[in-house]
Amino acid sequence: MAIAVGVGVGEWAWWLALTLGAVPLLCLAVWHSADAWYHAAFFLRHGGRRRLPPGHMGLPFLGETLSFVWHFKLARRPDDFIAAKRRAHGSGAGIYRTHLFGSPAVIACSPAANKFVFQSADNFGIRWPVPELIGHKSMVNVEGASHARLRGIILTAINRPSSLRTIAAVVQPRVVAALAAWADMGTIVASTEIKKVRDLGEHACAFPLCQ
Repeated sequence: MAIAVGVGVGEWAWWLALTLGAVPLLCLAVWHSADAWYHAAFFLRHGGRRRLPPGHMGLPFLGETLSFVWHFKLARRPDDFIAAKRRAHGSGAGIYRTHLFGSPAVIACSPAANKFVFQSADNFGIRWPVPELIGHKSMVNVEGASHARLRGIILTAINRPSSLRTIAAVVQPRVVAALAAWADMGTIVASTEIKKVRDLGEHACAFPLCQ
């Protein structure tokens, strides 16, 4: 009986040691698997001529989406998400690789990186994740010459003196009313309240400008 008990305890100890040793290694392998996959695919496509920006692709399939949603939507501390990237990968690059909402992505968070992206429309197409929601021919979905043509039409319509007077007449009373309401509230969530005023202004101006 003593021998049987000793053997049973020894087997349990062996399995416990194996579990405690294997589980961290397995988690580590899963954590780095997506990053290794994209590194290999990038190297096979470009060889050693180009390099991926610093960063991490996160979990397979999910990437860093959960962390992104937590910081931006739930905790409402988006700067902490960017700060974590800077601490982990250095603040010199200003651009970091990640994986968000099912697609590889980069986060540009320095003036120089953002300037490069916005001035390189041919290399960085800006697309809506689900183009059917706003239309394939919407300005945020088209690129190149089509985007420039639509933007020119809109800017021409908005920058006319008559349009500017209409915008001022419609938006100014709403901004004044919002400022008065904020003063009465004492403490406000700036991003939420500004979005409300912006949406009211957009809806109010849409009809007069289309006349």
